[in-house]
Amino acid sequence: MGWERLRQQTGLALGLFSYLGRPLTLAEAEAQLRQRLERREARFLEMARELLYGRPGSPYARLLAWAGCGPGDLGAAVRAHGVEGALERLRDAGVRLSLEEFKSNVPICRAGLTVETAPADFDSLRVPGRSLEASTSGSRAARTRVLYDWQFLAEEAANERVLHEVHRLAGAAGAFWMPALPSISGIHNLLIQLKFRQPPERWFSHLRGTPGGRLALEYLAWVSRGHGLRVPRPRFTDAAGAVQVAAWVERQLAAGRACYVKAFASSAVRVVQAAQERGLRLAGALFFTGGEPLTETRREYLAAAGVKAVPRYVTTETGLVGAGCGSGPSPGSMHLYTDRLALVTGTPMGQAAAGPAPFLFTTLSGHTGKVLLNAELGDAGWVGRRRCGCRFGQLGMDLHLEGVHSTEKLTGEGMTLPVLALHRIAAELVRAAGGGPDDFQFWEDHDERGLVRLTVAVSLRVPRLDEPGFVPAVLRRLRQGAEGGGIVADFWEQAGTLRLVRAEPEASAGFKLLPLLRRSPGR
Repeated sequence: MGWERLRQQTGLALGLFSYLGRPLTLAEAEAQLRQRLERREARFLEMARELLYGRPGSPYARLLAWAGCGPGDLGAAVRAHGVEGALERLRDAGVRLSLEEFKSNVPICRAGLTVETAPADFDSLRVPGRSLEASTSGSRAARTRVLYDWQFLAEEAANERVLHEVHRLAGAAGAFWMPALPSISGIHNLLIQLKFRQPPERWFSHLRGTPGGRLALEYLAWVSRGHGLRVPRPRFTDAAGAVQVAAWVERQLAAGRACYVKAFASSAVRVVQAAQERGLRLAGALFFTGGEPLTETRREYLAAAGVKAVPRYVTTETGLVGAGCGSGPSPGSMHLYTDRLALVTGTPMGQAAAGPAPFLFTTLSGHTGKVLLNAELGDAGWVGRRRCGCRFGQLGMDLHLEGVHSTEKLTGEGMTLPVLALHRIAAELVRAAGGGPDDFQFWEDHDERGLVRLTVAVSLRVPRLDEPGFVPAVLRRLRQGAEGGGIVADFWEQAGTLRLVRAEPEASAGFKLLPLLRRSPGR
């Protein structure tokens, strides 16, 4: 470890004392959210002045200059149209970043402008050297390094404290089934909950962890003890150990305690599957799901077992994005945390969206590791305003997200379909055959000729699958339902693009079970 990184790690370690020394109450959390919302426009302009215009050679500054939008122009647009209205006008003027541009995989190219970028060009200058380093999972693009500081975590803690209150979790038994360090997800959630004095009682981990990670956790536990807090050590629990999580949940419920688990959506499904196989009862438990979409099939499967599933939306680049309150128009509806983020879709003004539209994110806080201005992160869905009577709604968070999913598409023989469309069809067929929502997965790879091959991997646990009739049934439903599905089905049928294998779905490097897995050649 170099001296500079050692200095950063020392500063990070010392910062933990002051972070834990100021516990966050519910009243303080709500006051912080209210203040951030009341100053939303001013905070956006402050962020723009310091982190956008204040870096003249940065990609954002060059884009804004190219679009003819100076600080005064942006301020006038915000005053006239609000934050989102100003962002929509910037989007339509070309001030937006695709996922590939934000990842620095391709240069930013506009008429008369080309900007070569590096990932560090989007780092926030406010985040000091005393920072916790994270990286994206790399499941959809190259990994991106992101830095978190203690102020960033404290801001997120206010959102999470209110979420716990919305779901009445005071005194509830809590557990994580999230990977330990070097993965960031488990420690990220732990640090947030330590801030408001509600750490989980158990931590089940997909990873055994590293010596450095275990040493860091021992330090965290030692400092936490000085503040009267107990930090659970991660207990290695791979996918086959889901029954351990299920048994712990059943014990809490049997003791009359409210109980919640934070886990990836596919991990929550595995817990319920394990419980059903062993005759364990989980009715009444609450699962916060994240990392993957809480699809309708996953939610219905959990609900059939009496488990309440609440979606949480988190990205490494932004941290907490939003969460469900349970009172939305659909079970997958989530409040966007508009105190820290702004979001518009990629659909230009005056055009009707034909379906779910890409999300363009803008950060309102200078403490996020990455600065975003109308930047895509690879997700899409529907956005709408709606009044809600929960605590988030009372504070003024009226922007709701629906149907959040990856913008990945399945492509073969020049024919493209959204993953969501094909996923629904396969889910219905697998469910009719006695399978669960995560008993299948699409694989995209190439044959020895370089041609795209789409494979539906269906678990051997699905007992009544009509193997010879599965692919024909998928193509038949494509012709009946999806827009343009008839043409896609004809091409795929002629070329033999789609096939079935009986194999277990594969998790990504980040332990997420993605609907679409792009596999490297030769697998």
